[in-house]
Amino acid sequence: MGKRNRGNVATGENTVIGEGTVIKGDIVSDSAVIRVDGQVDGGIQTKGDLIIATQGVVNGDVTATNLNLAGKILGDVEIGNKIEIEANGKLLGNISTKLLAMDETAVIQGNVNMTSDTAETAENKTEEKTAAEAEDKADAPKEDSKAEDNA
Repeated sequence: MGKRNRGNVATGENTVIGEGTVIKGDIVSDSAVIRVDGQVDGGIQTKGDLIIATQGVVNGDVTATNLNLAGKILGDVEIGNKIEIEANGKLLGNISTKLLAMDETAVIQGNVNMTSDTAETAENKTEEKTAAEAEDKADAPKEDSKAEDNA
C-alpha cells in the first residue's frame, strides 16, 4: 500500500543525496530524514533521522536523532536515540547513543558509550546529594572541645 514508517522515523520534509553524488562540506539540516545513497565528505548534523544506504559513505562526524547504517561512516557518531547497523554496515569512529542494534556482520571500530536519561538522572542526583552533604558539613558549627573543658 504505502511506505511503512520505520519505528521512530520523523515525518516531514526529507533530503536525499543520490547515488553518484558527492557533497564536499558539512550538512546542517532540520529535515525529518536525510538519506545518503552517495558520498558526503564532511559532517552531517540533523535534528531528524539519518539513513546511510548500502552505497552511502560519510567521511565526517554525525549527529542525529536516529541512525540506520547499511553503508559506511568514517567519523564519530552522536545519536540521541537509536543506532541500527545493518548487515555489512561499517562505523569507524566513536559512538554515543542510548540504544544500539547491529547485525552480526556489521563492523564497529571505536569506543561505544551508551547512556540513558534514567541512568544520567540517577548519576546526577547522586552527585548533587554528595555535593550537598559536603556543603552541609562545611557549614555545620564546629564544637570547641577546649571551651567545654575549661567550663
